[in-house]
Amino acid sequence: MNTIKSMVLVALGLMAVVVRAQTPDEVVNGYLNQTGGKDKLSTIKSLRMEGKIKMQSVEIPVTILQEKGGKLKMVTVVNGVEFVQMAYDGKTAWSTNAVTKLPEIMSEEDAYNVQQETDADFPNPFLDYKSKGYTAEVQGREKVGNVDCIKLKLTKKALKRNKKVEENSMIYYFDAQNFNLLMSRGLINNGPVRGIPQEIMYNNFQKVDGIMFPFEMRYRISGQEGQTIIIEKIAINPVLDNKVFVFPEGK
Repeated sequence: MNTIKSMVLVALGLMAVVVRAQTPDEVVNGYLNQTGGKDKLSTIKSLRMEGKIKMQSVEIPVTILQEKGGKLKMVTVVNGVEFVQMAYDGKTAWSTNAVTKLPEIMSEEDAYNVQQETDADFPNPFLDYKSKGYTAEVQGREKVGNVDCIKLKLTKKALKRNKKVEENSMIYYFDAQNFNLLMSRGLINNGPVRGIPQEIMYNNFQKVDGIMFPFEMRYRISGQEGQTIIIEKIAINPVLDNKVFVFPEGK
């Protein structure tokens, strides 16, 4: 009888741990601690990431620059020609036209969406998420491959899609054992495929100055394999010239 009683108490104790681990704040805090901790993440003022975008057998060099205040620039090089996939200087969003190879201001809707997210999401969307007006909700568990994951829905500031203001949310999948982020699902927010479902797998985690980063992000769009971004180098708090984010007038 004592043995059965002990087993029941242990089972109840394990159930309590599972319930506690599934509260939004505990999941978020577990993830942030696993990533490096709130204090460490708060020291990030700028980032420079260099790597490549792999699409089937094609590999394209890519550089991603980010700075506090919402500044962002993603640049690829194709056949020696530099293409700005997206840039934002805190006021204006722009990119390189794939046909004319000239810089152009992004659509009003795309610019609005970029503005809504870039500042609040840097360096991590979960850092002080409540003060940003975001909400988090645990939605149970689901397997990612063979890994049992906690599903967490993060709802952010509403965005515009096809002239309609819509909810902007992502479902994040965290390893239930160590809170490592394995996958996210949501809708694409910008460009011609705006509103299309997208899935991102995060792999090859490495520490840079005590902060954990995924060095590989594999994308699936509407269930189909898309591009993979492979990061080769990350610099934390590099000095960035503000001019690189600004739309080049006169071109």
